[in-house]
Amino acid sequence: MSRPRKTTPRIRVRKDGSTVSQVRYRIKRPGAAEEIATSQTFVDHAEAIRWAKLLDRVGAVEAERVLAARLAAAAAEAEVLTLKAWLHRYVNSLGKSVEEETKRKYRRMIDRDMVPFFGEDLPVDALTPELDAAWVDWLESEFGNGAKTVRNKHGLLCAAMGAAARKRPKALIPWNPCADTRLPKCSAREVDHLDDLEYELIEQLLEPFWRSWWEFGVMSMARPGEQGALKVGDINRDNGAVSIVRAWKWANGRPRLGDPKTERGIRTTFVPLETVARLDLDRPADAWLFLTPTGLPVTSVRFWQQGWAPALERLVALHKGDRTPFTGAAGWQGLSFDELLNRYGRVVDRLMSKRLTPYVTRHTGISWRLQDGEPIWVVSRDAGHSSYAITDKRYGHHSHAASAASAQVIAGRLPRLRSTVVGIEQARRRRLVQLGRLGEIERVAAGFEAVWMDADGVVQSQVFSTYDTAVDHVAQHEAGDLLAAAA
Repeated sequence: MSRPRKTTPRIRVRKDGSTVSQVRYRIKRPGAAEEIATSQTFVDHAEAIRWAKLLDRVGAVEAERVLAARLAAAAAEAEVLTLKAWLHRYVNSLGKSVEEETKRKYRRMIDRDMVPFFGEDLPVDALTPELDAAWVDWLESEFGNGAKTVRNKHGLLCAAMGAAARKRPKALIPWNPCADTRLPKCSAREVDHLDDLEYELIEQLLEPFWRSWWEFGVMSMARPGEQGALKVGDINRDNGAVSIVRAWKWANGRPRLGDPKTERGIRTTFVPLETVARLDLDRPADAWLFLTPTGLPVTSVRFWQQGWAPALERLVALHKGDRTPFTGAAGWQGLSFDELLNRYGRVVDRLMSKRLTPYVTRHTGISWRLQDGEPIWVVSRDAGHSSYAITDKRYGHHSHAASAASAQVIAGRLPRLRSTVVGIEQARRRRLVQLGRLGEIERVAAGFEAVWMDADGVVQSQVFSTYDTAVDHVAQHEAGDLLAAAA
């Protein structure tokens, strides 16, 4: 496999003792039969290195075009708008529609990720699709940026160039050169959520002080920043309504209050009254709902430092068999090391393989609601997602109820003459068993326990070696079964 071409500038000494950097390369001129050798000379060695890298990425023709545009802009008497200047102007034009902290991040992207590649003096109308594609490749290969990071950075450049093409009364460029650039595929990692036992273990590993925060996060599906910004008056103790209207955000290294992440982030969701009962609501309406042990409002960072990180350290200790964090000397007030292992020993390994962050409360709450059959549009609204598509893309695989119900509906179109009434009825009842609407099936040590009610109203049970056998038995023998009567 041949190595990628790497052009290296050579330093040449002039007669007066000064030095220049020369970049030698080959190019095929229009109408010429073969490539010719030529070179470009730069006073600035760093500029020579940048152009040599561009030459390797986009080829000699495109690299010469970019260089010519830069030299023409430098020689022009009239002021030429550079790409760098336009990008900063675009960010400033976003106004109050974008938060200052976000604009600060955009400016950092321009200065750290765009200018080092495109240069200080590239005219805004000199950016081409080839140059844009080369920049994307540069972000991946030299910066090591992941697909999502590349897409975020390219999104800013593409939006700015789109604005340049739409500018009135006269457009800065005829069209957006970034519109059709191929970007690295961003295969979203399935978010980790917890099952019942995993949830219980994490709660047991948290200090008792933080357990109401933990439960509320799962039941409300709130983002940690939204949850920490709740006040006592945002909770309706009679019906469990939660008004989410603000969120903690970070600006210049400090927390400040702002709006939730999306336009649909301002919302009312509901939590169980059992969850409300764990909250201290006998305080003024404008008091923070959740406070740290020192009386400060809880932010995601404070929860991480004071609640979450210590819980994860206990999980690791449990995995390694280290009893130290579970002793009285360590101030531990929860279940003993032995009791935790007896109850949750098999769960520890599963949790160790998951990506555990404070956001797991939100992921778990959304996943549980979908698994329990709640319509995805309701979950999306209560979670404050910007669109149903976001919920479906990240969590849709958990929502099976609608698909199962849809299959039941379309089954009515099947000609009943294709099979006997008994055969169709058996298939229908099997599906009801699988959905948990007819009888019960539980996994036990010996296999699968089927529980059903016979024609006399007596509850019966039997253990089967396979799940399918248990399903067939419940479908055949549950009270009111047409199959039994037909037999």
